[in-house]
Amino acid sequence: MKVLSLLGSPRKEGNTAYAQDHLEEQLISLGHEVINIHIPSLSIEGCKECYWCKQEDSFLCFNKDDAIPILNNMLEADAIIFSTPTFCWGFPAQLKALLDRMFCLITWKEGDAESHSLLEGKTMALIVTAGGEIKNNAELLGLAFENMLEFMKCKCAGIVYIAPCEGVQSINEKVKQQLNDLAQNLSKSI
Repeated sequence: MKVLSLLGSPRKEGNTAYAQDHLEEQLISLGHEVINIHIPSLSIEGCKECYWCKQEDSFLCFNKDDAIPILNNMLEADAIIFSTPTFCWGFPAQLKALLDRMFCLITWKEGDAESHSLLEGKTMALIVTAGGEIKNNAELLGLAFENMLEFMKCKCAGIVYIAPCEGVQSINEKVKQQLNDLAQNLSKSI
């Protein structure tokens, strides 16, 4: 099965990447193909709310930037992992731009009472690192993530919070076990 693993941290080799690497290693050992993409190294514009993506013959987004291949990868993947640090009680701007652009993966036709998701039924997971505590800090990303999954009609394999994260030493055996469990949950739900 194909797993798309998206790193939202500006630091390619920081704490979040270290945790993500551990999860990816577990998934590979379970026989899954993992595609890793470092979001901040790409050029992704924010959503312009132009609604081009909602027009009859339109597909994905009018902005032809680095988000388009990622959105296509999302459609092809069996599962998607988001790994991110907490920035000012939210997602880093680079990842937030991609999350906003996922709006093009929601469709509806005139007269429909309910929207449709091109990602419906896919499994997703979240890793969150934070310099501060989980409560009133990292948990806000988890809440936003869960709300997005509900709207996108996706399944949640789990959320691993690493907080307070004070370096790679914070990704200790207890956290690695949570990541191992997340790998198992992802594997079972794909």
